[in-house]
Amino acid sequence: AGGGDITQGSRGLASDAFAAVTLGLIAGWYYILVGLFFVLAYAILVRGSATAAVVLGVLVADALMPYKPPPLAPNAFGRSWVFESWRAYFGWETVQEAALVPGERYLLAEFPHALYPVGQLLSYGVIDHLSRTHKVSGVVATVLLHTPVLRHFYYATGTRAADAKSVQRILKEGGNAAVVVGGIAEMFMDTSDAERIYLKRRAGFVKLAIREGAHIVPVFFFGNTKTMAKLNSPILRAISRRVKMSFVIFYGRCGTPIPFRHPIKMVLGSPIRVTQAAEPSAEEVEETLARVVDAMAKLYEKHRPAWETRPLVIE
Repeated sequence: AGGGDITQGSRGLASDAFAAVTLGLIAGWYYILVGLFFVLAYAILVRGSATAAVVLGVLVADALMPYKPPPLAPNAFGRSWVFESWRAYFGWETVQEAALVPGERYLLAEFPHALYPVGQLLSYGVIDHLSRTHKVSGVVATVLLHTPVLRHFYYATGTRAADAKSVQRILKEGGNAAVVVGGIAEMFMDTSDAERIYLKRRAGFVKLAIREGAHIVPVFFFGNTKTMAKLNSPILRAISRRVKMSFVIFYGRCGTPIPFRHPIKMVLGSPIRVTQAAEPSAEEVEETLARVVDAMAKLYEKHRPAWETRPLVIE
């Protein structure tokens, strides 16, 4: 590997318990929030509770607060023992094929999204171990940055909105952007018999990378799709794609939002170099996307762990 490999295993019962509870709270926050709103609504409408009205008002006000882009990641929180504990809970391995060159900018094309992008979340601070000269900020759906309470967690990690302007801003500020290219579409893919990613029709990130002169780094998180299970629903799939927000019922250990303990291996492939162009041609975008698809297929086969027996299907 071009950069130093990083391996983190269990750090003991207390650390694992902390990781399980906190990851469950983050992954299952929408379940908690929905239940809380029902309780508050009942308390206000039936019991006439002034306290419940105040709590509901605070949550609504928090959701309506304007979004302000945080400083580039990683920060002290991303480098903290919290993320180390979370990575240790699963058993984490990082492999980097080639070192990132100081002064160059990169767009990390990350796969798969899975039901919940645990690997992407846990990777905050990992790049900092591999290259002290590169800051990498992740992006999430805008609705998450307006979700009461949870939004402050994402602000603390330096996460920004998942739109073209935000990614451009990260790159123009001298940072590097991590984009989960497959997005919501990958949440509904059947991964029981194969690892599936949605890439062949995702040309937007390639065009953006060429415009900004950011080389594309293919990144794969082996084990991501093994940390949660879901209840399949075509209706929820259609609604999610319509509103660009995931509506899916997923679960982990004992039917809770606590992720299943499964090894996660993050592999950063060799950068796919691009030539900056203000208005890249359709042919250039298509050719670069084909290189990304080919690189991802080769990365999967080269670094697939012994415990991953499923083939990769790129759609």
